[in-house]
Amino acid sequence: MPAFEVEMRHDRQTLVALAHMQYDLFCGRNRTVRGFLSATLILIAVLYGGGSWWSLLLIAYACYLTTSTYAASNRTAHKIADQLEQAGQPLPASRYSFEKSSMHITDLNSGEALDPLPYGEVVGLGEDRDAFYLFRSQYGGYRIPKEALGEREGEFRSFVENKTGKLFVRRLTPLNRLRAWLHEREREPMHL
Repeated sequence: MPAFEVEMRHDRQTLVALAHMQYDLFCGRNRTVRGFLSATLILIAVLYGGGSWWSLLLIAYACYLTTSTYAASNRTAHKIADQLEQAGQPLPASRYSFEKSSMHITDLNSGEALDPLPYGEVVGLGEDRDAFYLFRSQYGGYRIPKEALGEREGEFRSFVENKTGKLFVRRLTPLNRLRAWLHEREREPMHL
């Protein structure tokens, strides 16, 4: 009998949320470069531009870099939804059964059981206000809505963190990255 069993039916908003979490967990370098480039462009415009047309252009581009962080993620999520709709296919729907050693996934649209995901192969855990996210790779993951867990949300978090050896993070800020690194260091055996 599974410790937890959850059904998830995607809509456009949940696909976008999954894409955002994927970006947050696996594209930290991209976010850092965008932030650094944006700050540098603004600094150049302010120090050397003196209100010229090119300084305003630099500031506008820096603002675009800052505000379009999720543009590629949004485009990918919407493209997937559009392709499925054009093909007459439903959006993904799955049942997740959290067993002792792995997560079993059943495609609710076809009834097909997919390959189980051993907890040791989970590469990232994310969390937002509405859901938990488990990633089997940097290219694909699963969304578990918190409302489906009800009052067992804390129990679920502990179960998955203990099984995977990873922590759920909200965004991979430098503080969360340090916290996850320290957590993994705690779980390593003592080195001689």
